[in-house]
Amino acid sequence: MGCAANWGRGALLTLILLAFGCTQETPTATEQSESVAEPAAEEKLLALTDEYMVLLTEVSPYLQVLAGQKVTGLPDNTYAGTVQYTERAQDILQRLGEVDPDVLEHDDYLTYAMFRDMLQAAVEAQQYFWHGFNITPYAVGSSASMVLPVVLGTSTFESDEDIDYYLGFLRDIARYFSDDLTRIAGQEERDILLPQGALSGARTAISGVGDMTRALTVIAPERMTALDDTQRERLTSGIEEILASEIQPAINALLDYIGEGYESRAPVAVGLGQYPGGDEAYRYAIRRQTTMDLDPQEIHDQGLAYMASLQERMAEIRTEMGFEGTQAEFHEQMRGNPRFYAETPEEVEETYMAYVRKIEPLIGDYFSVMPKAPYGVKRLEPAQEPGLTFGLYQPPSPTEPVGNYRYNGSKLESRPLIWAAALIYHELIPGHHFHIALQREREDISEFRRTTSLMYAAFTEGWANYAASLAGEMGLLDDPWDQYGWLLFDAFITNRLVVDTGMNYLGWSLEQAREYMLANTFSSAEEVATETLRYSTDMPAQALAYKLGFEKIRAIRKTQEERLGDAFDIKKFHAATVGSGGLPLPLLELHVDWYMNELNESAKTD
Repeated sequence: MGCAANWGRGALLTLILLAFGCTQETPTATEQSESVAEPAAEEKLLALTDEYMVLLTEVSPYLQVLAGQKVTGLPDNTYAGTVQYTERAQDILQRLGEVDPDVLEHDDYLTYAMFRDMLQAAVEAQQYFWHGFNITPYAVGSSASMVLPVVLGTSTFESDEDIDYYLGFLRDIARYFSDDLTRIAGQEERDILLPQGALSGARTAISGVGDMTRALTVIAPERMTALDDTQRERLTSGIEEILASEIQPAINALLDYIGEGYESRAPVAVGLGQYPGGDEAYRYAIRRQTTMDLDPQEIHDQGLAYMASLQERMAEIRTEMGFEGTQAEFHEQMRGNPRFYAETPEEVEETYMAYVRKIEPLIGDYFSVMPKAPYGVKRLEPAQEPGLTFGLYQPPSPTEPVGNYRYNGSKLESRPLIWAAALIYHELIPGHHFHIALQREREDISEFRRTTSLMYAAFTEGWANYAASLAGEMGLLDDPWDQYGWLLFDAFITNRLVVDTGMNYLGWSLEQAREYMLANTFSSAEEVATETLRYSTDMPAQALAYKLGFEKIRAIRKTQEERLGDAFDIKKFHAATVGSGGLPLPLLELHVDWYMNELNESAKTD
């Protein structure tokens, strides 16, 4: 529901890692060896992960920004670029085969297993290049929102080299859209066309990047004070020339291609399953996004079962509150009830902080490992708010050392707070803040682990949902409205299992998916329209990570409770689960088992 980045975890993965995913093999017993690592193996592993981070930074403008480097351009969106990336990943994977995992200590083994599976998935991803659309709102918007403001809006001008860099970057924007056109044409040659229902959003997103570029390239005079008159003229005229003769023509050509003629050829149906090789591509997407090898039909059936249970519990609460009508009637009354809406941003902030203050005294009973960074609630910048349904978690940084949930303070009349408790516990404590801030504070792991561990949506969102559910165990959801709000929150992520698999694997239409979502969640028709396109055309399978990650972490905990009995310690379980950063979920299960065994063995010897 909320997210730790305003472009969404799937789009972040797409931009930073391009084609590589996150498949996970279940480790064998020998791979769990606790023998002392040979220095050569440990050092070789570190050298290879460092080399891979250099490769990732080369292809990722976002990582270039984080590293304080000049952004060399937008991502390479061509098949040739993907092939080149795959070949380099394959070379590193081959050399990783020289590292014996049996001699690595446990933490290094975690790094090894993550690294091996990322490289394997990167190699596999090449065959699914044509199944991903790069002109959908999430794909286009993420590139624009992350990179363009940084480069175009903050570049300094003190020399001819600075001017050359800026104009060169502008030209690369035109190259980027030309590559998009080549890709969409190549997809059509393979009978893969963006569905009709997604074309309007794609056109709006593409045009929006052009508008953003024009706005960002209006250089204020104070940014050019170090330049002489000739240099200023070269910069301003160069910008105008590139906008008019390169960028806008590239955008126009792409828009023309996906115009009426394309739309007439495009399918009405949505989802990966309709395309040649689509079923295999969807199964790959599931492995990449959930870090588990799961069957789409089984996911769908699980979603239906989870939803039936949630609906039964919601009906019980409605009855307990004395309501005798239908769910739809109850929800309609809720939408018109002023108690669920704030009148001012300050009231929104106080609502969230009241729930934070409520959970704080109980945190020590459940957690022994926590981040040092403080946390809080802060409104988004007004310019960001139109593009976000809810808000985002903003991790601590050198310029802002507080981890904040940045809430949307606009259009409060359409933003119900019925799920405020679930949302703030998901976004802040003990959710995203306890994971992301803690991981960023770790200095004992490699740059590879610190960076890539934050990119597992199944862990990141699964942990946040699991953490939010702890409020029920703590007795904090004693108010029936808070209980109902949590169930609505859970229903939102649960419905994704049904509609994502329905559209991408079972042949559901947009209308069928939207009817299901409207009937089973508290989402508005506008949100439902956006969400279903996200699942079926933007990022198939990405939305599965939220509920499946949550349920997997609960299952791991249940296994440990059953195995350890009275010796189970919830604080130790949470230290094991979140203390080592994000992991693929099968690897998390292995790690938690190792961690809890180590503690129990230590307790016996003590």
